[in-house]
Amino acid sequence: MSQHDRTFAITFVGVLGFLVVLAVVFYFIANSVVKTGGSAGENTQATQIADENIKPVGAVTVADQSGASAASAGPRSGAEVYNAVCMACHGTGAAGAPKVGDKAAWAPRHAQGIDTLNSNAINGIRAMPPKGTCGDCSDDELKGAVAYMLNESGFKVTVAAAPAAAAPAAASADAGKQIYDASCMACHSTGAAGAPKVGDKAAWAPRIAQGVDTLVNHAINGIRAMPPKGTCMSCSDDDLKAAVSYMVNESK
Repeated sequence: MSQHDRTFAITFVGVLGFLVVLAVVFYFIANSVVKTGGSAGENTQATQIADENIKPVGAVTVADQSGASAASAGPRSGAEVYNAVCMACHGTGAAGAPKVGDKAAWAPRHAQGIDTLNSNAINGIRAMPPKGTCGDCSDDELKGAVAYMLNESGFKVTVAAAPAAAAPAAASADAGKQIYDASCMACHSTGAAGAPKVGDKAAWAPRIAQGVDTLVNHAINGIRAMPPKGTCMSCSDDDLKAAVSYMVNESK
């Protein structure tokens, strides 16, 4: 082999060896990076899974205590409103407020009338702001507080009770006529079986004299030839009362 060939062979082997070493170095570097990245990814995923597993099922929200209790308890009594709101001034006389129990201080105010005192409590007067700062108090609750303070100061007053809900009407005149047309007319328009005819004042007069309650009782329970409810078994007592009222009104 010539000198030239030997030099080429040595150079070639050296370059090839360098490339092999460089490839091995790149391999280890790349492998190290991949392992590190994979480990971090696995750790992140594991952390996420763990967080998901220990996450609370739900969150507790604490509602406003005063609002919740006021809504659930319903209207507050006069004493409750006084203790919660009015006592600060009317228990100490602050800002010129008449103290509860001081009859002399309350006497001229009581003389103005309960309506005036209630209006003052609701709308405010002098140093007392509207509703005495009790923005969530209803007018009726404030009236109760005024009555409570007057009673505690030697004046006997009562809080007017809320008007009772009107009782539902037993049945309208139209409903009475409908019951009459559907069930009563067969006898009371013809006089069948001795039934007094509607519009016959002479026949109805002695019956009306017995009172409507008696006539309604007869209509419900039956009398002589008339069966209970006049055969209208689907009619309520109020339906029958309406029918009796209609016939009585038509026969006066």
